[in-house]
Amino acid sequence: TDRQLLRGLRPEALALALYVADGVREIAGTDAALTVTSTVRTTPYQELLARRNPEATSAYSLHTTGYAFDVRRKYRSRAQAAAFQYMLDRLQSLDLIAWVREPGAIHITVSSEARELIER
Repeated sequence: TDRQLLRGLRPEALALALYVADGVREIAGTDAALTVTSTVRTTPYQELLARRNPEATSAYSLHTTGYAFDVRRKYRSRAQAAAFQYMLDRLQSLDLIAWVREPGAIHITVSSEARELIER
């Protein structure tokens, strides 16, 4: 994970993104990385994106808060895809995230409860 690309995320969201990446690598038994396609957006950029992307909202976007990021839905292997799905389901069941499947990406919104991951 290129931490520079994720630097605008809230500490909880950054910790969770890194936790997911590490978990997927460990479970899948691969060093292949997931691809983060979007993190923090300014309101003007969100408005521009909404004009071009039917999945982007012209209303309030959680991307402007630093608590949301998107992961590309192109995986290196079936094992990586299954490991990512496991992590999403597990973290959602713990109320640490909410996620939505979009055509090209998985949109993840991080709960402030993910604070506990910062200390790991």
